Amino acid sequence: MDRSLKLLVVLLLLAMPACSDRDDAISLQVFGDGAEITGYRELIAAFERDHPDVRVRLIAVPSQGDHTAKLATGFSGGTPPDLFLINYRRYGQFAGKGVLEPLGRHLGDDLSLDDFYPQALEAFRANDEQICLPQNISNLVVYWNRALFRSAGADEPRAGWTWSDFLAAAKKITRDTDGDGKTDVYGVATEPNLIRLAPFVWQAGGDVVDSTDAPTRTTLLDAASLRAIKFFIELRRVHKVAPSLQEAESQELEDRFAHGTLGMILDSRRFTPALRAVEGLDWDVAPLPRQSEAATILHSDAYCMAKASTRKQAAAAFVRFALSAEGASIVARSGRTVPSVRAVAQSTAFLDPTKRPASAQVFLDQIPLIRRVPSIETWNEIETKADPIIEEWYYGTERIEALGIEIDLATRELFGEGS
Repeated sequence: MDRSLKLLVVLLLLAMPACSDRDDAISLQVFGDGAEITGYRELIAAFERDHPDVRVRLIAVPSQGDHTAKLATGFSGGTPPDLFLINYRRYGQFAGKGVLEPLGRHLGDDLSLDDFYPQALEAFRANDEQICLPQNISNLVVYWNRALFRSAGADEPRAGWTWSDFLAAAKKITRDTDGDGKTDVYGVATEPNLIRLAPFVWQAGGDVVDSTDAPTRTTLLDAASLRAIKFFIELRRVHKVAPSLQEAESQELEDRFAHGTLGMILDSRRFTPALRAVEGLDWDVAPLPRQSEAATILHSDAYCMAKASTRKQAAAAFVRFALSAEGASIVARSGRTVPSVRAVAQSTAFLDPTKRPASAQVFLDQIPLIRRVPSIETWNEIETKADPIIEEWYYGTERIEALGIEIDLATRELFGEGS
């Protein structure tokens, strides 16, 4: 080998990453936007400083759908990531196949299940085992625009407000500002799907399924559920306080709120980082309005470990760090999460008085009111069947009383007996 060729080989070898960094690293797959991914990178950097013998390879996937599909492909092909974050409504398809290592067995001395909010833990339990460890415990709240409320003379949202208060505010805010006969500002918007409808059903005294832990069918046919469905759908159909289908398709609801032409939007904590980046927008959060009961819905993601992982000890060490006061505070400061560990959620890492929303305590105050949908293996498929039906009814003209029947017929085969 001549000298120049030897030099080229040396340079190529120096340019290659070390084998330990490439092949021996723990793999962590997540999905999220830019701010969220930056938070995970900061978390990994802090962990690696404390654990110099361990490396973490971040696999960032832009959308939740792609994230779930990539996980499914990885498990079926025998190459899953060591760790991944997933929502409780989607984790059942993996837990049900027995491919997850119960992380509750790897807590160590510095972290206890008693440190977590139980509402988040319960969503990731199966067969008396804590399968995954929740990273966050968000819930559905009302994001509202203070300037639009004041200009419309609407009463600002408050604890204990009702459906009537909510509708009255939405009506006042909805208006044609330039006199051309078209609505320029809407009072409220929400995604017409099952997880947005569910809290209203619970608030009316109804239920979404016959059993959270072992459901056999949806239960949206009784009088209480119909009252909730009617209220939810008539926001668009009758009161016209929400954008039409064409308007929702022409401009994302989140963008409409960010541009100051929407008074209220229903969302979880995930919307906060985007709004913090909008200059000049005066916004805050409030609890969902209530009816005969007060209720909200769980939004929670957890760290899960593949049973096939060959680096369980190192992966468990990362999870313990990620959920420690130091690790969880790093992610909380991104604005995206409500920490699932009580001590961190109640600290200034989350309740930072210098950052919006000013009423961040609302997320914590609503935790006792949280309810959830099932975590069964087919739940993601059930939502996939139900959501287009709810959207069709929300924007269409079909008989409101038939919505529950349509959902029941479309999803019945996806429920096993006591699955």
